[in-house]
Amino acid sequence: MMKCALPLLLLIFGTSSWACSFDDFPIYSAMKVFPIMSNTLHNNQPLNVKGFRASVSRSAIERFYRRTWDDEVVTSRVDPWDQLSTLQDDCLMTVQLAEGDGVTEGRLVLSNLAVRPNEQPLGQGVLLPDDAVVATDTVMTDGPKKGRVTLLASAKSPERLSRFYRSQMMRRGWLLEQNFTEGDARVLVFRDGPALTNVLIMPAPTVTQVLINSEEPR
Repeated sequence: MMKCALPLLLLIFGTSSWACSFDDFPIYSAMKVFPIMSNTLHNNQPLNVKGFRASVSRSAIERFYRRTWDDEVVTSRVDPWDQLSTLQDDCLMTVQLAEGDGVTEGRLVLSNLAVRPNEQPLGQGVLLPDDAVVATDTVMTDGPKKGRVTLLASAKSPERLSRFYRSQMMRRGWLLEQNFTEGDARVLVFRDGPALTNVLIMPAPTVTQVLINSEEPR
């Protein structure tokens, strides 16, 4: 979500307190809804996400939500999505939309602002280079496995970061299962018993981006 959207929502709608539930999220009748994420912390904030498909125009869905929410919405865009957001007490509801070939697809995002994020730094417990800047950190605990996806930036070169992750992960007892390049990106796959960690190292114009995707039994 755009960084400016949340403070603006707080100013427009104010806050009180009630439990966030998808039971209270209005669903357009043409939508076919399916789960994407639940029991998830994104940047230390609780988050639940469902996806949807609907054989109607994006404008029809937008009209439904504007009417349902009495036009008390903030619009924004995070590619590839256009977004409509509203704050119902402490419950932030966002509809993300994209239209193509007569079908509108998107996501319904629910976040409870009454739950204060914990104060630990993003990426706590993740193996990070000493100059890492963590952009996003998502922890998923739904189902039989615990997953985590962390995106960070570093001024170090892809080659140096690749050596760092190989040496540090193997020193911690992880087996390097795969090590290959895909375009300009380097991919490292580590395993420790049932636990799996994928490290994707991607050059960018001014920094190197690192995407760490891990999963392990709960």
